[in-house]
Amino acid sequence: MCTPDSGGVARPRTDHTSLPPELWIEIFRYATYVPRVRGLSPGDPFEPQRPSNYAWGVNTPVSSLATKRSLVLVCRAWRRLATELLYEHVVISSRRRANLLVRTLHESDQRAARGCAPSADGEVPRGHAQWVRHVEIRDCARTSKTVSFWQAVAAILARLPNLHVLSGIWERPLAQNLLDMFSRYLGGSIRRLYWEEGLIPEGGASLLTAAFLPKYQSLRVLDVRKLRLQDPDSFPVGAAAHVALPAVVDLLIPTCPALLRFAAELALPRLRRLVLDAANVARSGDAAVLRGLDALLRAHGPKVATLELLPMTSLSEAPSPISITTFLQPDVCPSLTTLVFDAREKLLSASSPWTTSPPRKGSSPPASSPAPPRTPSPPRARGVSPIPEPPVLSEPHPSLRRVGIRGMGISRLYPNRPTHAQAHLHAFLTHRTLFPALETVRTLGLLVDASTDLLARDIFIWWTEKFEEQGLDLQDGEGVVWLYTDSMDGQEPAAAEEQLVASNHTELVHKSDPRELNAAKT
Repeated sequence: MCTPDSGGVARPRTDHTSLPPELWIEIFRYATYVPRVRGLSPGDPFEPQRPSNYAWGVNTPVSSLATKRSLVLVCRAWRRLATELLYEHVVISSRRRANLLVRTLHESDQRAARGCAPSADGEVPRGHAQWVRHVEIRDCARTSKTVSFWQAVAAILARLPNLHVLSGIWERPLAQNLLDMFSRYLGGSIRRLYWEEGLIPEGGASLLTAAFLPKYQSLRVLDVRKLRLQDPDSFPVGAAAHVALPAVVDLLIPTCPALLRFAAELALPRLRRLVLDAANVARSGDAAVLRGLDALLRAHGPKVATLELLPMTSLSEAPSPISITTFLQPDVCPSLTTLVFDAREKLLSASSPWTTSPPRKGSSPPASSPAPPRTPSPPRARGVSPIPEPPVLSEPHPSLRRVGIRGMGISRLYPNRPTHAQAHLHAFLTHRTLFPALETVRTLGLLVDASTDLLARDIFIWWTEKFEEQGLDLQDGEGVVWLYTDSMDGQEPAAAEEQLVASNHTELVHKSDPRELNAAKT
């Protein structure tokens, strides 16, 4: 509602102070949002990405905390609203910070008890502790290795009734008494557990035991990708034989043979997503990794709907010993709908001949596709044992709908320069009949609109048209299918600057080749 002022300009009857609290809290959440901090799931790799906007940059945990601290100092009304956000995610990294947090939680509980009477069921009012959802504990500081630090941590955990996420990052293995402390004070409200620990010696204490894990029946995400063993084959696998985690949906583990076999022994009836981290695969033999993977897939493969293979952390382009063909066998992961892998991984190994699938309605007749280029295999890192030959895919996979490929770049997609990344795209085109349900192939991390290459759009459209002929959508990291627009009212079709209309795969050349570039323009 507006009323005219003396100058005839409408003056609003309400101002920002009349906004409802629910709207204010959403504004505060937007201003302090940090990706994947509140969420329990690791995040969907197919979530559309956006080019960086430095005016509205993505918050970091430090900048988000500074904004929250400023919000609670504006006024009492904002303090009541923003306090929930301020204590939502707390980091404990030193003895001083732990002691201050204990004192703050204790004093806020006392104020809440004085201001409100206990409820009818005898529940005592809580202070700031009721808002804590995520606790991150680090022992990187010198004072974090003292007894008083762990006493303060125990006092904090004992006061948190609604704790959902625990992140533990330890530089050295934890002693058994510290693991017992977590087992005693962590409640059944824990839904996500992230554990990063130094090299655990043979026979040392570990959180992956029958005495620790079964207490968290509400656990939905188990992330132990950074759990390292001094001897990858010395883990007590039999300890998991009678451990059931009925609520776990996401399992993130390293490609450590012992941990793969341990996960195979777990009872995970609701498992839907599996993330395999091949970062430390070089520490183990390839044969041992593949045996552990086979045991894991025999136990949980039929339940997995989303599978993600993270690459080795190496400066070389060496692939991991795990082949994506293993996951695409119809009898291994029959319910698999989404597969994500890196462009450096081994190519799809299939025996079916190339045939053309029926085109979409309204599409033009399919044109002949060039034969897949012969590309050399990625170089092998030194010290890595020979990788066994992957199984050959000969039967169609009935449910695969989405494929995400990381590590793509425009420089790797020039058709006149065959690369290993292009061979992955050709593989899904050549063996289209093996994936009747496939709808989308996305180049994760490649944002065409943000590329500085003048030919980025033309090159990506060239590949898009090849996938359109096979009834598939090729999307960039934003989830955009790039195509040329039709001409309207006699105008020229919209296209990128210095467009090169390609009739074959040799007319798109790299901008670093001036001779080929000038020849193509003329």
